[in-house]
Amino acid sequence: MNEEGQAGSAFWNITEEGKSELHNELEKERHGSHSREISYGEIERLESEENKKQTKLNNEWKDKVPDDLIMMRDEIRNGRYVILGCIALYLLMTITDGDASPLSPLQQQIWPLVIVAILLPLQFLVSRQLREVRWYAEEMTAVVYRKGLFGHHFVVSATILERGDELILNSETIWTEEGYDDDGHPVKKRETLYWVEVHRGGQRFDTFGNDWNNKRHLVSTIDFIQQKVSG
Repeated sequence: MNEEGQAGSAFWNITEEGKSELHNELEKERHGSHSREISYGEIERLESEENKKQTKLNNEWKDKVPDDLIMMRDEIRNGRYVILGCIALYLLMTITDGDASPLSPLQQQIWPLVIVAILLPLQFLVSRQLREVRWYAEEMTAVVYRKGLFGHHFVVSATILERGDELILNSETIWTEEGYDDDGHPVKKRETLYWVEVHRGGQRFDTFGNDWNNKRHLVSTIDFIQQKVSG
């Protein structure tokens, strides 16, 4: 055990990424050729179907003991680098100042420590949330299990694999508007989204991890599962 922070389809992807089925149905209704208002009954029906799938997925895999697993904790993106940078800056400011030292800084020099004091508790809180990638050898199935902060635990996906399957990390860079600057020009934010693809016989079979935008964790997941299907 290591710690680091459907058939037709081999996946049951419910929860965050599984909500896409409900989302897609709603989008079809909104933007289809016969665009019309969606009734509450239709929304409730779709939500009920998703809840039934999630319940089935949990019942089948949630309490089943895996043959192996890796565990990865959530993290504030680039949080560790900000913390280390602030500590290094604080030491540089106080050591090179003849009127101060790391143990007796000037008042204007303590702001990096303030940032560290804010980020550390937040980082700890976020790290209480984690994912487990569980492997079941007999079923040749990789299960992503999510543990939330307040006891909300559920199975995100269960992926049925075959010997020789290849897992590939794929990505897409998108630009989104984040308001406007002082001159009224749109401010755009660049973000790269990552997911895992399963290729079988040279063709993409399916994807998972779309809701889990952490490149380092997804690479660890690929390495872990690839060893199982290649062994």
